Amino acid sequence: MRRGVRSRFGPRAADRPTGPAPTSRPRPDPVDPELAERAKGATLVLHIGLHKTASSYVQGVLAARRDDLAREGLLYPVTGIVDKGSSGTREGAGSGQALFSRRGGQRALRARLLEELGEGTSTVLVSSEEFTRVHDTPKPERFLARFRDFGTVKVALVLRRQDDWIESYYKQVVDQYVGFETRTFDDYLRQTAFPMLDFHTRFTPWRDLVGPENFHALSYDDLPDGTAICRGLLEVAGVRGPVLDGLGSVSVPRYDSVRSIDTLGLRILNSYRLEDRDTRTRVARSIYDVAPRGDIELMSSEAREEIQAMCRPINERIEAEWFDAPVPGFRFGSAPRPSTTSPPSGPETIGYVDQVITLCEDARRSLQPERSPARGGA
Repeated sequence: MRRGVRSRFGPRAADRPTGPAPTSRPRPDPVDPELAERAKGATLVLHIGLHKTASSYVQGVLAARRDDLAREGLLYPVTGIVDKGSSGTREGAGSGQALFSRRGGQRALRARLLEELGEGTSTVLVSSEEFTRVHDTPKPERFLARFRDFGTVKVALVLRRQDDWIESYYKQVVDQYVGFETRTFDDYLRQTAFPMLDFHTRFTPWRDLVGPENFHALSYDDLPDGTAICRGLLEVAGVRGPVLDGLGSVSVPRYDSVRSIDTLGLRILNSYRLEDRDTRTRVARSIYDVAPRGDIELMSSEAREEIQAMCRPINERIEAEWFDAPVPGFRFGSAPRPSTTSPPSGPETIGYVDQVITLCEDARRSLQPERSPARGGA
């Protein structure tokens, strides 16, 4: 082949350019230097969960009081918020600024967050339980690096006794689109859940990264309600005065929890593995609607005792190291709230299962492509 004539396989080795490979230019920083300098004088409080500790309620209150809080120097940002809208299986669902917990798009989010900083902003409160999602989650240092512009970063974590928490968390997992969870609660507990229950091991890396003075734990079991949890988070953020007293008067959309009986129907739905999210959401809502009034027990007394025996010394250590006051509820110092409902009857349960299967079958047929009618023979 003559020099200068290209082969369909590219240039010959002798014709290829030599020397060091060109280096890629760094992308320009999208952040305004003046805003970055303003952020250095502010504190960011990162509320990381847990799931099932009134997070949706807290986020609803913070959003409703956004203007009042801004007058106190606290920004509860719009940037990063996920609007679930009609995609949620239950009304009132929220996950705060969950976009900050996801992969990708962080440079733009960082720039937009700093653009929200006002001249009087001293503290920013970012809230999402997705920061403590168990699976496929970046390490804490990756999360904290996303807020590196701020002079100080504090972490707030709401803990809940593990026997109650894991049951509520399982219900949420079954409700979610991702994963198509079909295991019984006992199988989930044995195969997946036990490593999740050591809160000291799970969250010590967060505490080590920001320092003990900037790590704040609250106990869901030792606070009376979601309003008290919200107040505690705002106190971590340095808010004081009358704005705290008005939190209980905020009207927040009701967010009903998944009941144990609901998990039976949702597990059947998950076994169909409907790939269309909107269809799956619509069927899930219908399953909630047709569920009988009674409820069932998911956790046996033996499983509860096993969890308490394993977690009691862990929680005692957490109380000693992370709390300034005793938290007896978190240490299993009180009995779990007794169920106030009776289980549905056998015929009611069978009828419910039949209705769920019918809903799922109808949905699957609706997603199957229509077949063209066969042409007649000669």
